[in-house]
Amino acid sequence: MEELEQFDVSEYSFDEFVSFIFEHEPSEDWNKQKPWYWDTEVLYDPFKICDYYVQLFRQPSFLLERFSRAQLNEGFWAVHGPNLDCAVSRVIWDTDLPFPMREECVRSMADLFRLLFADGLLRETSGMWWDSLCYDWKCGIRDRERGGEDLRMQDVMFQALTTILRLDSESCQIAALHGLGHLHHPGTAALVHRFIAEHPALTAETKEYALHAAKFDVL
Repeated sequence: MEELEQFDVSEYSFDEFVSFIFEHEPSEDWNKQKPWYWDTEVLYDPFKICDYYVQLFRQPSFLLERFSRAQLNEGFWAVHGPNLDCAVSRVIWDTDLPFPMREECVRSMADLFRLLFADGLLRETSGMWWDSLCYDWKCGIRDRERGGEDLRMQDVMFQALTTILRLDSESCQIAALHGLGHLHHPGTAALVHRFIAEHPALTAETKEYALHAAKFDVL
């Protein structure tokens, strides 16, 4: 068993945390070389990291000047995926944090899509962003019928995805449809059919994907 590399980011400034996430040599082939964050153990302050994510998502444009496309893609995979201890996919379910704080973090993701992902430059990671965050409802780990945060967070994500679906960006629309297809929110079918009606110029492929998302039938 490989020894985990340990990091303590609990006292990091925002700028130091950004460097921790993105300032790495990207792995060219994950089958041959695992990304840096797969074998790490991270000590962190969830209150501080949640605030840092909101700050990053609300104003992400500076990243394009500091990091390469490959660094950004890999860094954002670390942020939304399940491997990194301080990934946003874990932070938003940390019940030591007040729910409004975690709710703001999810809502701020709409700004990330609008300001950074809309041009499709980082399609590799943006397209799977909501897969990481919504899949628990598809596989039954989360269930709206239980109420509580399973219901409340589902509603927050649905609202964020609704905002992203309305962006004039095909890559953002596809990412939102992907998430909606996994989130299993009761408002999905109506939202998707309205989206189709309001966008008559959709390609046949996108329209078909949207119809699959409306039925929660996406991979």
